[in-house]
Amino acid sequence: MALLIVAAIISNMIYPIFPKVPLTFYQIGCGLVLSLLPIFNHFSLFPEIFMLGIIAPLMFNDGQNTDSNQFRRSIGHIFSMAVYLAISTSVAIGGLAHVLMPAIPLALCFALAAIVTPTDSVALKSITQSIQVPANVHDILESESLFNDASGIVIFNLAVTAFFTGNFSLTAGLTKFIVSFFGGILVGLIAGILFVKLRTFLVNQSMDTTSVIVPFSIMTPFAIYLISEMLGCSGILAVVSAGIMHGVNQSQLKLTSTNVRLVTNATWQIIANLLNGIVFVLLGVTLPTVINQIMPYSDIFILELVGFGAAIYLFMALLRFFWVKFNLVQTNHHRDATLKEALLTAVGGVHGTITLSMALSLPFTAFGKSFPYRNQLIFVATVVILLSLLVPTIVLPILLPKKKDQDQDTFKKYQGQMVNYAISKVKNDATISLVDRNYIIDMLNSQKNNPATNRKEIREIMNRTKEIEAQVVVDALSQGQISQQFANIFSRRIVATSGRGSGFWKRLQYLFRLQTHRFKKRTVSKKEAARRIQQYNQQRQRGQGSAKFNQMVEKSKQIRQMSLMIEDTSFKRVNNYLDSNESETNTTSVNFVRNGYNFRHLRFDNSDEANARREHLLVQAFQYEYTYVADSFKAEKISRNISDQLNQSISTDQMVFMQSDMKTA
Repeated sequence: MALLIVAAIISNMIYPIFPKVPLTFYQIGCGLVLSLLPIFNHFSLFPEIFMLGIIAPLMFNDGQNTDSNQFRRSIGHIFSMAVYLAISTSVAIGGLAHVLMPAIPLALCFALAAIVTPTDSVALKSITQSIQVPANVHDILESESLFNDASGIVIFNLAVTAFFTGNFSLTAGLTKFIVSFFGGILVGLIAGILFVKLRTFLVNQSMDTTSVIVPFSIMTPFAIYLISEMLGCSGILAVVSAGIMHGVNQSQLKLTSTNVRLVTNATWQIIANLLNGIVFVLLGVTLPTVINQIMPYSDIFILELVGFGAAIYLFMALLRFFWVKFNLVQTNHHRDATLKEALLTAVGGVHGTITLSMALSLPFTAFGKSFPYRNQLIFVATVVILLSLLVPTIVLPILLPKKKDQDQDTFKKYQGQMVNYAISKVKNDATISLVDRNYIIDMLNSQKNNPATNRKEIREIMNRTKEIEAQVVVDALSQGQISQQFANIFSRRIVATSGRGSGFWKRLQYLFRLQTHRFKKRTVSKKEAARRIQQYNQQRQRGQGSAKFNQMVEKSKQIRQMSLMIEDTSFKRVNNYLDSNESETNTTSVNFVRNGYNFRHLRFDNSDEANARREHLLVQAFQYEYTYVADSFKAEKISRNISDQLNQSISTDQMVFMQSDMKTA
């Protein structure tokens, strides 16, 4: 397993260097290299382990990441492509295979047809990473791949059973199909709801820690798959349905703490990326074994098998083309499908490791002898897989435009707009205090790739804000809120941090040292603090508190109260000035100054309650960003690729900020 992971990682490292070749082929290539190692000689894929250990968690993750609204709109597509087209393909290909190779029993021809029916969205994503697929075609192909695996598996099992029994009952076959297909969906829906309820119970019992929730989330697809298979239903459909239920019930799952949700999402992302890579590494590892099994046959016979596989692939592509062109599946609710959309859907039917695993699951023996035509059927399925990978790799870049090279510039543009949208929502929320608002704005602004600071501009802004602070002291003195002595103290502090005699950065350093020094002066050792408290309590008990001591205590209270009053007033006036004078050209400088004042002001309110409040507000701000991305994609302002990049950046930033807050809390 470790070597498979290493191969998947290496292929991911090679792809950015030579991105013109789809990632899938690098993964298959790494698998071919692994097959040279003794440990992988004559490697054979175990279908049951493959479906449970790799496909089940992948399909569950795809299900829980499915847009629930898009899924509701795609139910018609799903039944058309994953049920009706899958059955039609199996019947048509089965008949064609028997005509082309009449020596193969009809039941095995239908088994072969079922094997090549499932499509692979993972392979399609890899092939289309550098090209722009129309959203309507992409949605059809995605929804099809979620459910047609189960259709192919059910038909395959029926065909193999018919071969061994020698007869086929249409009624029994349909009954088994309905039980397996719809039973799997029903088991998944019920199990999905129960697992969501159980997770909610764990949260309500304060058991929502990463050590509980993350393993619980990971084991969910394995448990549901095994339960469904034990009941005689489709395990794949069960995990897909359960995943969709998890996606629909996100509002209940959000009761989990932010950190746990972030760790869970990140864990699933890592697992999905690794398993996607391992899938095609396994395909590469298995190919030499499949080829070796066919080598004893003559060259002419091998060429016939290649032609047989090519004919099956071509016929399937034509069937998919006419299925869309004749509007048996709607690509658009307002018009008929175009030739281009039909051709894209036909070519987009990519096959992968599920097809290979089904082929390898053919029994080794039958009636006391070797299973007839097993090696030939596996080889034909392999030819179909390779053609379905090669053809779209060549054809799709011709039919579709490349993703724009300025995608990174576009990403930065919309990332800035996304952050500004969230900031505007925070600014317009009157219930958020000024210090909390600035804290959230500071966090959001750090998402941007801000340009270098303009020292001259910052110096001018700082000089103006110091004038505002000085005016606050003057106003407080004239209104009798502070004494002349205290006014002099505050004024000296302002002058010391804004004098023109020293450089700007020197003054900032001096301000920091001054604040740190004042803070440290108030900090005493535990032993000294205990001594002072004991001395003060003794004086109070004896009623002999000296006048000097009492004056010092009272003076300290007054200084604290006046400092808070001056700080609060200065903070509000400075922020009003910064808000009113902020523009597109000086945003970076204004934010720099605002952050400095916010850092100073946070010292007056840094309790656990305040930190928890800010964390909640930060989560809400990130939700504003997610909303902006969803609305922009829905309005077709941004592409799916930009939408995915923005959502990924939000998720990453959210994790970094929350983990940083945990460490500093």
